[in-house]
Amino acid sequence: MTLYQFNLMEKDDQANTLWELGVHIAEREEEVYKFILYQIEGFYVEVWYHKECNEIRKLRSFASVNQLDPYLSKIKIKI
Repeated sequence: MTLYQFNLMEKDDQANTLWELGVHIAEREEEVYKFILYQIEGFYVEVWYHKECNEIRKLRSFASVNQLDPYLSKIKIKI
């Protein structure tokens, strides 16, 4: 699956694909949101989970590693 194909899907289909194919990478929290990062093949999906409302508000997909900066301190790499 490509990033382009993922972006063409409806939100529910994106979520199902994420649960089936996504690999959990890291999490981070801010005041209102918990952000959960997944990787699907050659791209990433960030889940914006609203903590108070207990719901997913946004799925943001991207391929650029530059957008991983907020997660770099949370990603554990075993050598």
